[in-house]
Amino acid sequence: MKKLLMATDLSARSDRALQRALALAHDFGAELKIVHVVDEAFIEAITLQHEAAAKAAIAEQLRSLPLAKEIAVSTEVIRGLDFANILQAATDFGAELVVLGIHRHATREMFQGTTAERVIRHGRQPVLVVKDAVVASYRSALVPVDLSPHAQAAMTMAARMVPKGEVHLVHAAHRPYTAFLGRDTQSQLIRDERARISGELTRQVGEISASLGDAAPRFTTVLREGEIRRVIREQVSSIKPDLLAVGTHGRTGISHAIIGSVAEDLLADAPVDVLAVKAA
Repeated sequence: MKKLLMATDLSARSDRALQRALALAHDFGAELKIVHVVDEAFIEAITLQHEAAAKAAIAEQLRSLPLAKEIAVSTEVIRGLDFANILQAATDFGAELVVLGIHRHATREMFQGTTAERVIRHGRQPVLVVKDAVVASYRSALVPVDLSPHAQAAMTMAARMVPKGEVHLVHAAHRPYTAFLGRDTQSQLIRDERARISGELTRQVGEISASLGDAAPRFTTVLREGEIRRVIREQVSSIKPDLLAVGTHGRTGISHAIIGSVAEDLLADAPVDVLAVKAA
């Protein structure tokens, strides 16, 4: 990755996102652009005050962080509509990753409509929402997989985020047709499905590893029976990854863009930092 964009609202949660953005830019030798959006609805005099205060606050934050002196950092205060201008800035800059802080929300419904949700829903770039304080570089990632293009995109991006680290692939299968089939038949169907999943994941992992060369992480695969949200949270608790990468999907038309219920639930109450990725 050569270009990262971090959007800050100057709140406490953005401090951790800024520290992570600086750490990633340092690790990857990337440029970092920091943007803040000022509501354009205010009168000119108030807008000018807000712009000056935002520039001063960002400069003060950067002076307090030693890594800021070691990388190429630029800042921009934009008048606009928050999420739309963040996405436009990311596109204009050519950002390969957008970094945001995140609120803790009790439910998916509370997460919907937030800036983070809208940036993920409307944009195409991978979005990293930062929950935890920065202790070290990312070394391990957990990726829920279902063989969709979105899950494969999440696998690929997660592998790039943890060079020479570990990527844990987790697939959850439900027991099929419980009202109609005997348990032995159900178990055989699950075994067949797991064999199919394992074979396809092996192929995908081979492609990703070949593309990353010496920087490729070590992949492990966990196949579990159960409801996907429960399985993911159990594995996060067991494996304790630094990062959870989830594939999201987009739709056009009346429904506009839909993140996906599993991804939304995880983002609403993020157990660790969450990386949301769409298929190209």
